[in-house]
Amino acid sequence: MDWLRRKTIGAKTRQRNVNENGAVVLKQLVDCCDGKCNPINNYSYDQIIKATDNFSQSNRASRIDVYYRCYKGMLDDRPVLIKKGKYTLDTKEICRDIAISSMVSGHKNFLKLLGCSLDFTPPVLVFEYAEIITLGPLLASHPRDLRRIKIAREVANALTYLHTAFSRAFIHSNLDPFTIFLDGNGVTKLGNFCNCVPIPEGETFVHDDTLQKYHDFRHNTLKGTHGLGVCNLPVIDPDYISTGKVTTKTDMHSFGAFMLALVQIKEVDDELSLSSDMLRALADLFVKPHDDARFPLHHHVSKILRKFGYAEVVDSDISDPAAWPVKAFLRLALRCIGCSNLGDPLTSMIQVAKELRLIEKSTNWC
Repeated sequence: MDWLRRKTIGAKTRQRNVNENGAVVLKQLVDCCDGKCNPINNYSYDQIIKATDNFSQSNRASRIDVYYRCYKGMLDDRPVLIKKGKYTLDTKEICRDIAISSMVSGHKNFLKLLGCSLDFTPPVLVFEYAEIITLGPLLASHPRDLRRIKIAREVANALTYLHTAFSRAFIHSNLDPFTIFLDGNGVTKLGNFCNCVPIPEGETFVHDDTLQKYHDFRHNTLKGTHGLGVCNLPVIDPDYISTGKVTTKTDMHSFGAFMLALVQIKEVDDELSLSSDMLRALADLFVKPHDDARFPLHHHVSKILRKFGYAEVVDSDISDPAAWPVKAFLRLALRCIGCSNLGDPLTSMIQVAKELRLIEKSTNWC
């Protein structure tokens, strides 16, 4: 009768998990979105186990996961992305992800949350299926491939929505390629809101001491992942490091680092009129380990630009983005991370999204 005893204990444990996790989810829903969100399903323990083949390695959807292990499964006769939190996440962080994901699921550039399973500790999240962006094949494509601009523009739209669509701004705060997905139609989806920070209504910043912890953990986790298009240097906003203030620029800085990852070009055509050596040096920031993490990203980038001459980026006439789309894209990325002498300072993701739309509209890449 041991099997019956184990079954009974398991059922009691899962019921306790449901009660405890449900209370945390409810608190996050109230704290983050006043209890207003898109409805989601509650999946059972047995449904998740069956869909993932008991979290089989063969069903893993990503070879590297910072916070979650991602699995591809089938639920209700549809492919789904199932995210299981790693030990580094606590229940509060995952429940915040549930709350924010349910709040933004109606927007096309966010992963659509279908539901969750509170039977597990920590809870398991279920999304419409999309794949974590793989930069390798994208970066090996022709440098004028329009997909790069489209991906950046759609991520910028998602961040703009987070910052402006609600009575208070929500700061994603941990943007990198492992939080960005592509669905079967090539539409970019932003996800992972474990560290999402709301700014109180009427304020422009909030003090938060958890972001440094995340970025330190990220740096340690990503050691040895060279070649995946992930910046091994600190992508955290230097203003946050010095002040502890989370602002919309916190996301803008990380977004600029992501744009720099997208601008990597292994073979540069002469027609781009950009130094191959300079672009390769920028690409090395994303494919080689760096022991010197004392300085912010813009310090390392500015050092490279000085070495090869700012004139290639600054002095060229790119007032018309159609003239030099690669330069316009690179210049915008540099402005996002705080490189000076490159134009008027950026103050919001709305500006960034607008400039990306102009670049995309006026270029004939692809």
